[in-house]
Amino acid sequence: MSAQIDRYVSFRNVEWERRTAEVFDLLQVHFDTNTSPFWKYFLRQRDIAHYQGLDDLRVLHNFLPTLKDILEGLDDGVTLGKLEELEVLCM
Repeated sequence: MSAQIDRYVSFRNVEWERRTAEVFDLLQVHFDTNTSPFWKYFLRQRDIAHYQGLDDLRVLHNFLPTLKDILEGLDDGVTLGKLEELEVLCM
């Protein structure tokens, strides 16, 4: 039986930074191959968010429905699975 994580109390021991980096590492293939016109816009918004002091978890959260839809359309179950895991644990 695994321990229940109350994400609303603390992100301690959830490793949200590592999990977020994993999702972005998986997305990098899509950025590099330009599998969707959305990626250019998404990366611009990421730069803006970083300038405003927001982290990548927040960026993913802001675009969660769009990202899920695009990844489903690209049949990228691995990245979608990691994104959904991140959503459940950290968003």
